[in-house]
Amino acid sequence: MKKLKLLLLLLLSFYCSSYEEMSMEEDKAFQKLKESDIFYEEHFIQNEKEEGALHWISTGCKPEKNKILIFIHGSPGTWSNYLRYLKDPELLKMYCMLGVDRPGFGKSFGPIADVNIQAKEILGSLTKLPEMQKGKKSISILGHSYGGPVAARMASLSPEKFQYLFLLAAAMDPETEEIKWYNKVADTWIASWILPEEWAHSNSEMLPLREQLRSLIPEWKKIQANIIVVQGEEDGLVDPKNPEFIQKNFYRETKTFLLPKEGHFLPWKNYDLIHKLLIEFSD
Repeated sequence: MKKLKLLLLLLLSFYCSSYEEMSMEEDKAFQKLKESDIFYEEHFIQNEKEEGALHWISTGCKPEKNKILIFIHGSPGTWSNYLRYLKDPELLKMYCMLGVDRPGFGKSFGPIADVNIQAKEILGSLTKLPEMQKGKKSISILGHSYGGPVAARMASLSPEKFQYLFLLAAAMDPETEEIKWYNKVADTWIASWILPEEWAHSNSEMLPLREQLRSLIPEWKKIQANIIVVQGEEDGLVDPKNPEFIQKNFYRETKTFLLPKEGHFLPWKNYDLIHKLLIEFSD
């Protein structure tokens, strides 16, 4: 019972985070988009008729744009985690931007507790988006935390599509992935009854992650995108040694930014740096 109480405190701390986008409801995010007068569209894309749909949001996607930037959220999360980026005037000048709810989160079907299958589902639906039907595109993809291996797997499945791969506090090294006490608690029937659905789905992703990452190691050498890695040296959720694993197992040269005294929530805490990198590495 003590550990269950600690788990609930962790959950409460997430929802009370000072970074609004981390726990923003999608309805509120849509309202903010409407208030901003930014051109956006919402899409529900099915890969197969018998499957559910994946939920996508696009901003700034005018016909003349040939650069696309895709955001893959962590676990749990939704596209709204990247609302600040999707609304940013400088990024809107450069990119057609796409946010997706990964399977099991937001308005997408699921869950699918498998990095490889998720990547295939998202990649398949990406090719069907109207924004992808308008000429040749230069595509960048950004993944944070669990979204990192999903983004990387997409880049290895279709290496010719992606020019840049941004990995922020990305969980890539299987040997540093451990089932933590709160994952075990969350896997009990009483915790699954108490926890919000998205947290139960998130926990189901964490449990098999280590073995999935091991199986994907041979695939990383297929990536042709330029790789930018950002990692906090005091990250308590993803081991700060992950960039070493990426340097060793990804054949493409990587640019790595190790941030002293920074933790896991890089897209929000270090927005200015990430924003700068997205502009700098866009050619």
